[in-house]
Amino acid sequence: MKRIASAFLLLIFVSLMTGSVADAAAIRIKEVAMPPNESPKGTPWRILNGLRVVGKGAVVILSLDTTGSGLTGSPSWTLDVRPSGSLTVLDSTSTWQTSFTTDTTGPYYVTVSFGGASASDTILSSTYRGVTDVGGANCVCHTGGTIPPLTGVFSGWSTSGHASIFNQGVSGMLEVIPTVKSGLYKESCIQCHTVGFDVNLNNGNFGYLSHSLPAPSPNSWDSTWFKNILGITRLTDGSGDLLIPTDSSMAAVNALPTAMKGLNVIGCENCHGPLTDHSTWGSPYIGNHLSAAVSYDAGVCNQCHNGSGRHSIGSYYNLSLHAQEPVDAARGSCAPCHMGAGIIKWAANHKDTTGFAAGMLTASDIYTPISCQACHDPHTTALRDLAVDSLRNGFQYMPAGKSEVCSYCHSSRYSVKVRVTSNASKLYGFTDRYGPHENPQYDMLIGSNGYEYGDSSLSGIGTHKVLPDGCVTCHMQGRTRSGNTLANHSMKMDGDTAWGFNPVTVCKNCHGEIEDFNDIKASYDYDGNGKIEGVQTEVQGLLDKLKSRLPLDATGEPITMKTDSNAIVGHPELVQGIWNYYFVKNDGSMGVHNTKYAVSLLQKALGTYPLDVKTINRIPTIYALNQNYPNPFNPSTTISFSLPQTQNVRVDVFDILGNLVKTMVNGSYPVGTHQVIWNGVDKNGARVSSGVYIYRLIAGPFTSTKKMLLMK
Repeated sequence: MKRIASAFLLLIFVSLMTGSVADAAAIRIKEVAMPPNESPKGTPWRILNGLRVVGKGAVVILSLDTTGSGLTGSPSWTLDVRPSGSLTVLDSTSTWQTSFTTDTTGPYYVTVSFGGASASDTILSSTYRGVTDVGGANCVCHTGGTIPPLTGVFSGWSTSGHASIFNQGVSGMLEVIPTVKSGLYKESCIQCHTVGFDVNLNNGNFGYLSHSLPAPSPNSWDSTWFKNILGITRLTDGSGDLLIPTDSSMAAVNALPTAMKGLNVIGCENCHGPLTDHSTWGSPYIGNHLSAAVSYDAGVCNQCHNGSGRHSIGSYYNLSLHAQEPVDAARGSCAPCHMGAGIIKWAANHKDTTGFAAGMLTASDIYTPISCQACHDPHTTALRDLAVDSLRNGFQYMPAGKSEVCSYCHSSRYSVKVRVTSNASKLYGFTDRYGPHENPQYDMLIGSNGYEYGDSSLSGIGTHKVLPDGCVTCHMQGRTRSGNTLANHSMKMDGDTAWGFNPVTVCKNCHGEIEDFNDIKASYDYDGNGKIEGVQTEVQGLLDKLKSRLPLDATGEPITMKTDSNAIVGHPELVQGIWNYYFVKNDGSMGVHNTKYAVSLLQKALGTYPLDVKTINRIPTIYALNQNYPNPFNPSTTISFSLPQTQNVRVDVFDILGNLVKTMVNGSYPVGTHQVIWNGVDKNGARVSSGVYIYRLIAGPFTSTKKMLLMK
């Protein structure tokens, strides 16, 4: 099983990562990426891709990042080293963000000081050369396998859309209008479809060369290679579109001037920076990739994919939790799923248990969110093969289509067999926690790794197994903006009123005309409250019932930490209930991913708690009546009390006028802490109105009262 190798590698990874990531600098310098649509108004069209290698004449924006440092103060920037002949200076030396212009080729060394700490960064300036020349491939080192692990990346890229989209455009194959057998293409397209486009910078980029060619039209990108191709017209609607016959074949490409060949692609230099000096810069640049920038920041892709209309993928991604994933530098073991660089480097080595070397993840890696590159191999644009085929508990499955890349991280790190079945009553068997990890979505989808109480019929049941691409089918359904439909890279299944997106659109294929998830009604009254409600409401009702029967921590949620484990030692049913509670809650879909499995797990857990009052295995030293939780509440709340010795106990609820509403407890109870849930009904079973209520405990010599508030 591939997961076995991954699990073993995780142990190695954790031991290596703990040291390497923890050594991160207190502060750092971040190169700012900025797509053209975010550039300040009035400035020339430009791309800032956040790379350390930039074109000569480019503007570089640097930002101070003090995340996790705890330091205070004011920044102080210095430009310590400039290439010979450079006259550039920093635009500011005392703000959180500064910038400068690379006026010649070579290295620029910048330092920032803050709160007693300092950080440095090197920006290299070069010129563009393209991926091919008259003699052959410029990226020859990456064609035949002379530099592992980059073996064959050139050939992989050469068959991708990045390598061919410009050629398709100038051949009339994009945005084809069938009635005239022509395709639309214009300069705003080639700004992202070619290398380094900037008409104002003489650094070998496609845009400058296309605008500096001879007449007849020196200010137009089609000045030379289109002039001799018949049938090309420019639309007169002000759009700038050319109407290119689809039978133009490759004539336009073949007519490209020699100086522009190899620049008519989305090539190596779009993502790694200009590479004319790549093989000539000496130490310390050669060997550590500074001479060919490597960045796992989404800004590299968003230089073209964060726009409007057909280029909204980056805009959607920026709304996602992936883009906002917080990184805790002290938790290196989290890197394979919580850091973009962690996923990428793990994926590159996870088949080899010795693949991770100490220091493979650098200090800057811990700041990379789960970016485009984490899921897509940028050299081919295909999804990464993460080769997961079993859950932590050993349950084997076949990932549904494109969702394999999702299942890698969205499955629990822990096995129910170890955390519950083996260790349910062993204090020494627990580590930090004894609940599942926070992301069991794929476990839930395929119906495994919940505590099934020995019912083998539960394992593998599911309600969404027919989805061709699993998670991707719903979470990345088509999302339309400005008339263009693209995969929803926000992955969110909540509505977006600003862009008019309703995620339940994809559900209508199976569930009919619905506008909300709760429009999908439960097949029966799952939570037993006398009403058949929406699936999510019914599952929430089951969670509330189960929670009322479990020991709670200071936050009002069921305990999970080893420090609270005295409350569950000797009570395996509590460990089982806690596991299933968090398994369903942390799935996040409230039963939508797999209604049958979620409901079965919760109902079986509740079946182990037949009493209205649950005794928690603690030994109090004093009598106590605790404040109910939650408070205010709706529809139910938990009341707990402690007894230092066995006593006859009575717990009553009164309204604000002193009228008895309901007797909750009346009988003898042993030493311990006990909980009882009040669901807001009176002694006749009728629901009471909103307002303040008083609950009173009488236990032997002890009497105590407290107030609670029911809000509807």
